[in-house]
Amino acid sequence: IVGYSGSSSSSRNNPTYWNIQDYAESIRVTFDNGEWTYEQLLEYFFRIHTPSGAGTQYRSAIFCHTEDQKNLAERVCRAQGELGKSVAIEMASDFYRAEEYHQKCIKKATTSV
Repeated sequence: IVGYSGSSSSSRNNPTYWNIQDYAESIRVTFDNGEWTYEQLLEYFFRIHTPSGAGTQYRSAIFCHTEDQKNLAERVCRAQGELGKSVAIEMASDFYRAEEYHQKCIKKATTSV
């Protein structure tokens, strides 16, 4: 699911693409810990991720739900060297689903003619 997360203020809510505030465009990943460990998920993230480094909205970030996730994310980032230095590790804030036109946007762009 594509959405917005990572605001530093709990008083800001309901962001949109046109009113992003200090949120980052994000994806919510739900995984089965019996099939993937959190560490495997983080390592996969680094295999497919290209940091943008383009401000708050497009910052590269991993949003953690627990201190254990945060500690592991920090360790995996350090192991990635320079690539890992470009990724912020933040505790998860509220997640807001993005507008429908953002959902599956790559699939929509490649299948419409």
